[in-house]
Amino acid sequence: MSSNPILRFAEAGKTYPPQRTPLRQLWSHLRGHGRDSMGGYTALQNLSFEVYPGQSLGIVGLNGAGKSTLLQLAAGTLTPSHGQVHSSGRVAALLELGSGFNPEATGRENIYLYAATMGLSREQVEQRLDSIIEFSGLHDALDMPVKTYSSGMQVRLAFSVATSVDPDILIVDEALSVGDGVFAKRSFDRVMQLREKGTALLLCSHALFHVDLFCERTLWLDRGNICAFGPTTEIVPRYQEFLDSLNQVPGPASPQAQTEAHPEVAEGLLSAARPELVRLLRAEVSLDGVAGKELYGHSGQSHLAVDIHLQVSEQEPHPCAAVVISSDSGKIIGSSFSESGTIEAYNEQGHAHVRFDLPNIPLNKGRYRVGVYLLCKNMRYVYEWVDPFAHIELKASGSHQGAWLMPGDWSGQASDTMDA
Repeated sequence: MSSNPILRFAEAGKTYPPQRTPLRQLWSHLRGHGRDSMGGYTALQNLSFEVYPGQSLGIVGLNGAGKSTLLQLAAGTLTPSHGQVHSSGRVAALLELGSGFNPEATGRENIYLYAATMGLSREQVEQRLDSIIEFSGLHDALDMPVKTYSSGMQVRLAFSVATSVDPDILIVDEALSVGDGVFAKRSFDRVMQLREKGTALLLCSHALFHVDLFCERTLWLDRGNICAFGPTTEIVPRYQEFLDSLNQVPGPASPQAQTEAHPEVAEGLLSAARPELVRLLRAEVSLDGVAGKELYGHSGQSHLAVDIHLQVSEQEPHPCAAVVISSDSGKIIGSSFSESGTIEAYNEQGHAHVRFDLPNIPLNKGRYRVGVYLLCKNMRYVYEWVDPFAHIELKASGSHQGAWLMPGDWSGQASDTMDA
């Protein structure tokens, strides 16, 4: 890794001036002030950090923490109000949807325009044009105006261009959560390839799964200030605990939104067909042989079983299934992933069945969520998920503390030492 940072924030901050209505301007003029400085908004305050070639940095924080402002400063679309931001090399940024596009121009014309903003000549774009079009999958719509594109099509075009220009720094603001499943999976793989080639990555996402997967270090922003900065393995759990205290649960999408989008999944059956994707056909959670959405049992005694019926695809014949158990507030307590090769037995339609068993459930008394997930075989991308799929409520006697009942045995023997 190079000893020189590719991106450097030095006491950088951003303050937006107040809205200057005609009445405010008149009042300011009558008071003899050339500029009304009252009421401004400070989005970022005195940030200092460095990113080196090949490093990946996650940005997390609540809405309004200043994440998007930080990314815009890094991309050069905003200038700091004070301090300095230095970057070197080619920067490719996926920020607000459609930014950098001319809606009246065609997709093909916008490829040239968008790539030009990243420093590519027309000849360089033409060398990459076929691969950009192929990756986007927009062959039929390429000569249509971008204003006719759906949001997913715009993301596909922007991502295809941004990741084809050999960027030294790739800046992504939630774009990995947008678009259809097939393209999203390919996008994950493309980002991993760029990382392996030495591209520095700045990723802003509410999906902590993405941050944990892609980023070595994480910066936690709170109201424009750095709340914590360090290894992802340390920062993400701390941020998760903070979210738990607010009863907020991050993820690839809102559980409520996922259930509303696929009410059939919440009932245990998904009927809409998308053969190019791995699909969740049906699932069932049972406790002591009783299936349902609200289940009751006993700590250390009850048997939890999760049956998952799915359809594989040609692109992903051997996916991975997972069961996640969380507290009622959403804090993950434990998870189990199917081993490679488990999902292999399927019929001519590609339908498969996998089962997870957890006898003598090692959880203390309380109410817990059970989530069902389908992922690609290398567990980089989540195809479908429903969390919570069911709730289980356990009763227990005794004075055990915490959610997890620790397995193990106590034994005693005569001491062979003498007290002093």
